[in-house]
Amino acid sequence: MKYLSRNKVYQKLEANKDARKIYIFCEGEKREMEYFRYFQGFSSTIEIIPIPSENGLSDPTKLMENAEKLFFDETPHYLLSKEQGDEVWFVIDTDRWNEKNKIATLRDHCSNKNGEEKPMWLIAQSNPCFEIWLYYHFFDLNPNEEHVRSGMSFKQYVSTVIPGGFDSRSMPVAIQSAILNAEQHYEEEGSQPVIYTTEVFKLGKVILPYIKEALDLILAPLKKDPAI
Repeated sequence: MKYLSRNKVYQKLEANKDARKIYIFCEGEKREMEYFRYFQGFSSTIEIIPIPSENGLSDPTKLMENAEKLFFDETPHYLLSKEQGDEVWFVIDTDRWNEKNKIATLRDHCSNKNGEEKPMWLIAQSNPCFEIWLYYHFFDLNPNEEHVRSGMSFKQYVSTVIPGGFDSRSMPVAIQSAILNAEQHYEEEGSQPVIYTTEVFKLGKVILPYIKEALDLILAPLKKDPAI
């Protein structure tokens, strides 16, 4: 199936002043940012704000420090509202970040921030990397272990099994399939996702109710004519 650019079907809406804000601190400076930007302006009642790593400092503790600065400096860049249901998400890879307990440090930080209240500080970890989330937009089976171990990186593997690679200008429209597939295959061990699973579906489920109407508008012509 060929995907349409959202701009051909659905124009961007401005968030209203009391829109719920979802701040997404991204480990990657490009792929994750492009993905979440796709959904900006789908609804006036939610504002999706992807934030890149600062100066290439992308390990979980550096993302944590950047968040602290942006929210709690003397002149904060962003404001959080419990009343509006704002949330802060850290989208991280597993890769090498379990070294020196960096992921555990971030998880403890979020837990301490949340206390006994409804969680506002949350983590969406992928194992091994964000590309497993992109993979589940198209597949409801675990990756082929033999192919993955053929010498290519997992990022290269995903670019191979999705013809032409994942196009963030159009393919995020399949987020509903990704949520179903990723949740179905999700497993964790020691509070972290096992290999080839991802927690990003949890973030997707937060966003989906706000963007579903726009998604349906974009998907409608594709369902009528799969050849588009």
